[in-house]
Amino acid sequence: MGLTTVDLDDKLLKQARRILGTTSIKDTVNASLKAVVHQRKLQELVDSFGAVDLDLTHNALRAQRRKRTHVSR
Repeated sequence: MGLTTVDLDDKLLKQARRILGTTSIKDTVNASLKAVVHQRKLQELVDSFGAVDLDLTHNALRAQRRKRTHVSR
């Protein structure tokens, strides 16, 4: 790991520490970086699925619910 000097927003650092449950600046920064990378990967996964176009009318949806209700009894 490299050593880097950065100016950090003290209020933001304090909030991040509280949210992440970290105690040191190093742990807080690393946990924050992990969280950002994880969030981006999750978003990319969601985006890769695309969208499903559902063309259901109110009556068609009601019929589907009736079928599901009768099967589960």
